Amino acid sequence: MLELLTSWLLNYLLHSTVLLGCVWALERAGALQHPAWRELCWRWAFFGAVLTASAQPLLQVSGVDLPVKGFGTSLEAPQAAPAAQAPQAPQAQRAAPVSATARREASASTASPAPFVRAQPRPEASPQPEAEPGRTTARIDATTDEIDQAASADAAVPTTVADRMTVVTDGLFDLSGENAMRRWESLRAVVAAFALAWPLLAAWGLLLTLARWIALRRQVRALPLVEDAELQAAAADLAQRAGVAVPTLRVSPLWPSPLVAPGAQICLPATLMRRLEAGQRVAVLAHEIAHLRRRDVAWRLAARLVAQIGWLQPLNRLALRRLDLLAELACDTWAAEEAGAMPLAQGLYVCASDRVEHAARRDARRQQGPSLLRWLPTRGAAPMPALASAMAAARSPLMQRMHALLEDGPMSDSPSAAKRRVGRWLMAGGLCAVALAVPMIVIGKVPRISLDIGGAMASLSGAKVTRQITRIGSLERHVTYDGELVFNDEDNDLVSLEHQLVVSERAGGVTRKFEITRDGQNAMTRKYWVDGESKPIDDEARRWIGEQLTLVAESAQGSEKRARRLLARGGVDAVLTDVDKAQDPMTRRSRIEGLLATGPQADETMTRLIALTSKFGSDDFQRRTALTALIEHQALTPAHQRQLLLAADQLHGAFDRREVLVALAPQLSMDREVLAAWRQTVQGVDGDFDKRTAIVALIEEGTPATRAERIRAALDATQLVQGDFDRRTVLETVSQREGGVAAGDVARYAEAVRAMSSDFDRRVSLTALLEGSKVDREVVTQVLRAVEGMGSFDRAEVLTSLASHMPSDPALVTQCRHAARGLNTHDRGRVEEALDQLTPS
Repeated sequence: MLELLTSWLLNYLLHSTVLLGCVWALERAGALQHPAWRELCWRWAFFGAVLTASAQPLLQVSGVDLPVKGFGTSLEAPQAAPAAQAPQAPQAQRAAPVSATARREASASTASPAPFVRAQPRPEASPQPEAEPGRTTARIDATTDEIDQAASADAAVPTTVADRMTVVTDGLFDLSGENAMRRWESLRAVVAAFALAWPLLAAWGLLLTLARWIALRRQVRALPLVEDAELQAAAADLAQRAGVAVPTLRVSPLWPSPLVAPGAQICLPATLMRRLEAGQRVAVLAHEIAHLRRRDVAWRLAARLVAQIGWLQPLNRLALRRLDLLAELACDTWAAEEAGAMPLAQGLYVCASDRVEHAARRDARRQQGPSLLRWLPTRGAAPMPALASAMAAARSPLMQRMHALLEDGPMSDSPSAAKRRVGRWLMAGGLCAVALAVPMIVIGKVPRISLDIGGAMASLSGAKVTRQITRIGSLERHVTYDGELVFNDEDNDLVSLEHQLVVSERAGGVTRKFEITRDGQNAMTRKYWVDGESKPIDDEARRWIGEQLTLVAESAQGSEKRARRLLARGGVDAVLTDVDKAQDPMTRRSRIEGLLATGPQADETMTRLIALTSKFGSDDFQRRTALTALIEHQALTPAHQRQLLLAADQLHGAFDRREVLVALAPQLSMDREVLAAWRQTVQGVDGDFDKRTAIVALIEEGTPATRAERIRAALDATQLVQGDFDRRTVLETVSQREGGVAAGDVARYAEAVRAMSSDFDRRVSLTALLEGSKVDREVVTQVLRAVEGMGSFDRAEVLTSLASHMPSDPALVTQCRHAARGLNTHDRGRVEEALDQLTPS
């Protein structure tokens, strides 16, 4: 049971790192622009790690055992008996292989403190000199019967936790020395200690969290009820609109901020309610009811329980902070819609300032008291409970929330129900993919896919181990070798190696394996197996081994050496043929890069290399890497650029398309056909962030001679961007170029602005145009067209900025005054005042 629990905890740590790390990377890359999607991703990643770590044993059922290089499955452990009574060590002989099941069962039941079972001497073995006391004696041979006998003989001997811990792995490592034995014992002891510490601390955290939850419920129920009839009526009205039961309102003398406690209890500080105006109180109450609408209290409890289970995962703290902030933003949005953004922002500011004052008073009281009592809580200034949803929590970024309320409206235009369902299904599929793809860590004899720690163990003994795993469809190849390999001129055979090379390949339901080992006389011994059965090395076997050694040589030495050898023998045609016949995309990409590394290539060669990238299949990474290598190797002709862009249009991933477009941007030709292919590739990009990045790269790169054409192409491509934020970013980049927007491009710029739905983004884009360009009659005309339909505040801001940049032309001033009609009195007055500065007195 202990091994099973430890395996789950280790897998949870691995899965949570993968999932939370991916969401963090997506957020940093700007792929999660909408807070609603951001919250959904963080929540699925945070709780999904528990699901995937629990479901992985049901999805991965194959098991492997621990092969040990240097001895078989048996070791004679040091005994406490005197040297005279030490058992005789048998002569090492080769015996039948031990089955994986027998080794695991024997290892689990042994009482020896060594990592494997103690084997009994074979009767027919010739004796060796008596073993020295205190030394570990190793033997190479052990049959299944011997292990069963050893297991039954030691069954009654008590074992420790470390003795029962067996790390299952498919790596090869050497435990032949006494130092390595001690390292292995230390590793097992560390694993055993970890196995005991994690569940104990997690259980303590869970009990403490539940105790705090119960205490908070009791503490809140003891508070007096709110007697304000208007506030109770507002709570009933808001609860009806939110679709929740009417909450119980209580007066809190303990906490400086309003909060939602378990049991649909809303605690409102008495002093704070007296400082707030009527509209602000309703807005604060709406925020707390929004927490009930979203069931944030239950989500917060569940998150704290998961965090206690995974207390060693540092990313959980980041996820909790992200989820808390996103929950506050979502509640702010709903409350702003129901009670107004300005009253809520004002109430939020008062709550935060009141909390700061309470904290200052609490610290002052503590400093005045006896030093031994300063850690005790001060009455009337209790810290905010972690299990309640507080409006002005200590870590809540106040300015970000107020800016979102007054400017952005972060959660408005939230995804529709259909989009949310699609998103949940996609995330569920992603969690299943993680459960299948991430390797499983197994402690003990549970038959599961294991963690490969062969390289780590080998590094402990000072050896340099290289391990390669290749999976292409149903083909799977494993290569393991230590030290350096030296090949012949044809790269199909070994000349020398330091110790051992093992290659195993499973294809078409058949597993073939060969092993080359250097013996004590520097000679090489070769062995060959088919489906686990030893076979002689015939012509067919030699052909297959030669093919495998060629692949190993290429990966060990690099493709450039191979390309130079083929160039010397058959020219470019030989290299291109070699690229074409590569079995997997990674090898094909490596051979393309190897040819490019030999020097500049002819136009015909580049044409053929670009054509070969169409054979990468669905491997977008290898295709994108090959295309980027072609771009960075040498300047491409317009014909090559068009061909490469058409090849990039076959990429499925938005990220991969974007990377190719960004790499090509510095040398992109302004040829009509090239620009058409570029626009087609941009149009095929799914995400607005990736589209915007590719378009911005086109604007920022290139020579001054092509700047105007690049800006014109970028403005045309801006119509392909759907999101207002990304479109505004492109337009701001255009307006910030030297000289601003050319007169012939102002109409394109204004057209892109008119297509925006957000008044804020339209206003920022137009203001950037006015500040970065020369404002003439054409600019004024286009700006006035673009502000049509905008809200009063944003339109007034644009017109005020226009008045400060436009020439003093009575006709233009009249047009601006006409555009100011329909504004509210205050905004129109601001515009008229700015226009009056242009009118002669």
